[in-house]
Formats: sequence, structure tokens, C-alpha cells
Amino acid sequence: MLAALVNFFNPHCIVMTGGVASAGVPLLAGIREAVYRRSMPLAARALEITVSEAPDLSGRVGAARMAIEEFLDEESVETLAR
Repeated sequence: MLAALVNFFNPHCIVMTGGVASAGVPLLAGIREAVYRRSMPLAARALEITVSEAPDLSGRVGAARMAIEEFLDEESVETLAR
């Protein structure tokens, strides 16, 4: 499933968190191998798959980042500046 998402969205980075992050290097290596093997070469060319540095906070940090990006998008800033 992750390879299909890589092919569709073409992300530059995937950050693993939660149980996957705590499972360690062997699981991460297996995930990388499967994703790189099943993804289109162009989509996986510059893809980095890593583990979160703060797995306990990842959900909150991601939600905060989405809120900040939504609040500070170009259209919102222009509206607030008027």
C-alpha cells in the first residue's frame, strides 16, 4: 500500500512513527526494500524513508504543522493583510 501511495503522491520523504518506529531497524529496512522494489523508479528516486525523532509527539506535531500551513497559506495571509 505504501508503494502505491508513493507512486501516486510522489513524496520526497516518509516518516515512520508509532509502533513501526519503535520496532527498530530490521522492520524499517524491510519497509524500505518493499517500497523501493514496488515503486516506480521516478517516484522512488529521491525518496527518503526514515523514523521520527519524536515518535510520541508525531501526531501532535503533524496536526500543528497542518494548522500552521493552512493559516499561513498565501490566500489567508492576503486576506489578513487587507
